[in-house]
Amino acid sequence: MNATEPESSELPDAVSAYLAAKSNTDPEALARLFTEAAFVDDNGEGLRGRTEIARWRREVSTAFTFTATLLDASSNGPRVSVTERLEGDFPGGRVDLTSTFDLGADGLIQRLIIRVA
Repeated sequence: MNATEPESSELPDAVSAYLAAKSNTDPEALARLFTEAAFVDDNGEGLRGRTEIARWRREVSTAFTFTATLLDASSNGPRVSVTERLEGDFPGGRVDLTSTFDLGADGLIQRLIIRVA
């Protein structure tokens, strides 16, 4: 993909839905974008399985409000990397994050690694 202004619609369905999710998105619905045994590493915090992913999403959505702007996206087979700029009421107010998604054969997210870009 690597476009100047990447479109989330060019990404696999599970990744597009994850990026489009807002703070009011049902955390359990978001967790269903992941495989049952999925792993998420959010800048060093490890989570495993849909229950932990839903809890994590619930905590994030109630702690801060923010907007996200897609800066870059690329894919290599089942691996998709996305860089977003988040701006909001969290410490620092602005951060660029790179999220690397590994997708399973069923199109669901098996692994998500989130790092400060």
